[in-house]
Amino acid sequence: MSTVLDQHPMTRADRSGWLAWLLAIGLAALYLPTYVALSRGLWREEAYAHGPIILAVFVFLCWQRRAVLRGSPRSAPVAGALLLAAGLLLYLLGRTQSLPLFEVASHLPVIAGALLLVRGYAGLRAFAFPILFLLFMVPLPGFVLEAATGPLKELVSATVASMLAMMGYAVERSGVVLAVNGHDLLVADACSGLNSLYSLLALGLLYTHLSGRRGIAHVALVMAGILPIAIAANMARVLGLSLVAVHMGDEAARGFLHDVAGFLVFTVAFALLVGWDKVVGRVTLTPALSQGRGSALETPTPALSQGRGSQVVAAAAAIAILAVAIAAPFLKPTVSSAPLDIAALIPMSFGQWQVDPDDVPVPAAPDVQANLERLYSQVVARTYVNAQGERMMLTVAYGGDQSDALKAHRQEVCYRAQGFEIHGLARDHFATAGRS
Repeated sequence: MSTVLDQHPMTRADRSGWLAWLLAIGLAALYLPTYVALSRGLWREEAYAHGPIILAVFVFLCWQRRAVLRGSPRSAPVAGALLLAAGLLLYLLGRTQSLPLFEVASHLPVIAGALLLVRGYAGLRAFAFPILFLLFMVPLPGFVLEAATGPLKELVSATVASMLAMMGYAVERSGVVLAVNGHDLLVADACSGLNSLYSLLALGLLYTHLSGRRGIAHVALVMAGILPIAIAANMARVLGLSLVAVHMGDEAARGFLHDVAGFLVFTVAFALLVGWDKVVGRVTLTPALSQGRGSALETPTPALSQGRGSQVVAAAAAIAILAVAIAAPFLKPTVSSAPLDIAALIPMSFGQWQVDPDDVPVPAAPDVQANLERLYSQVVARTYVNAQGERMMLTVAYGGDQSDALKAHRQEVCYRAQGFEIHGLARDHFATAGRS
């Protein structure tokens, strides 16, 4: 009789194990196309190249907690079903409308909802950190990137210009363009330091999690130190590349040494972060405690009865995930109209204005040009001139892929990114064709 009682919880867990496997299959069917699309698009960009690493760390952290998934079943069917439904709707919106922000962000509610359905709140607590760590895989909204990149580039360019001047170099700064001893150096978006800051923040959070249990004050102080460390390290990188360009040529600064400098500076920045963590530990007197593999969050949950109704809800959720994965490709809109010829639609002259034949367009930076070719199928850039010699610049870009990567933004962001200085902004009215 005692033998039967001892085996009963395992038998119940075995009977519900197929639910976890079915949910896992559904999640794989749901997100494997997402990873393939990201590997062909966003993950090839420097700003989002950390995505596969974040995903690999997430898998590793989940593997550490695999004992929870082998435990006896627990369930929170109502909360799990609601969270999963919200996540699937977010996924459908992102997948069908080419919105990577929504599609990738749906990982959090979908995985959290599935955990609630098969392992309840205890299971969700066990996987809380891995799920939250997936936030670093979510692409930042464009307006956040634009709001942060511009000021960071100006800060970096101004500081590096001052440092070069102190070292005896002849430096002139125009916006984010540095003229150093006859070499024009553009502080591009990749040199703003935002990528380093984002990656260092993820690595710092992972470091504090794996190195031991810390108090909230300790973690907050360590995280607060990441901003100045990342900015200082990036300034050192830009300064070093500027010196390479001056003494070894522009090609050397853009080639192998460019990548080596980025790797070395990031390594030094992480070493500084570890040192800062030690300093904070001594000040706050919070020594690291090993989490170990026997943590309460990683042990199997106690055996609790799961009713047939909860199992039905979990099975329905798995079927819903599979259904969404199958339906998403068929719900994606298709292009039905003929492509536009923007160059033919815009006149070469109007009124007293005509295209300036002597105008030489300013070439875009390589990273900016790569983004233009990825986002837009047509770009028309012209400079019109009138009899008084006044000039008006016009740029029109069109992309057939209407995704979140294609968006309208303020012109001062574009021009600053290309090295122009904005001396004044004004609101005015333009009258044409009887309208204002």
